[in-house]
Amino acid sequence: LLIGTSSGDTGVSSEEYARVHIHNNHAFSVLTAHALGNESLRFVLVRDPHSYSNYREESITESIRKQLRLINPADHATGAFWISWPRFLRYFSSITISTYNSDYFDIREQSKFTRSSIHPIITYHFRVPK
Repeated sequence: LLIGTSSGDTGVSSEEYARVHIHNNHAFSVLTAHALGNESLRFVLVRDPHSYSNYREESITESIRKQLRLINPADHATGAFWISWPRFLRYFSSITISTYNSDYFDIREQSKFTRSSIHPIITYHFRVPK
C-alpha cells in the first residue's frame, strides 16, 4: 500500500505552518504509525519527498525518539519526521491509501530515499500472476 497525506485546509494559519516547519498545502507520504507503552502515545512517521519540512516536536523527547528509531530509523535528512497523533490531526487534512496493480510488487529497502527523483534507488520488481 502507498499511503499519502496532505497538509493545509485544516483551519491552521500559514504562519503557524511556517512556525512549526511543515510545508503548507503539500503532499507527504506516511511511512508508518506506532504506539508506545499503553497505546496512549501514538506517532506517525511522515516523509516530505522534497525535504522542505523540518518539523520538531518538543513532546517527543530524546527517550521517545530513541524508541521510535528502533521502529524505523528513517533519517531526518531524507525528509522523514515523527509527529504525535494529535499534532498529525491538527496539521494534516487527508489521508489517501493507494494500492499497486495487483500483479506487480515494487520492493525497496526500507527507509532508503534520495534527495532527487532522478537518483536511482535499488528496487526489486516481481510479477505475480493470478
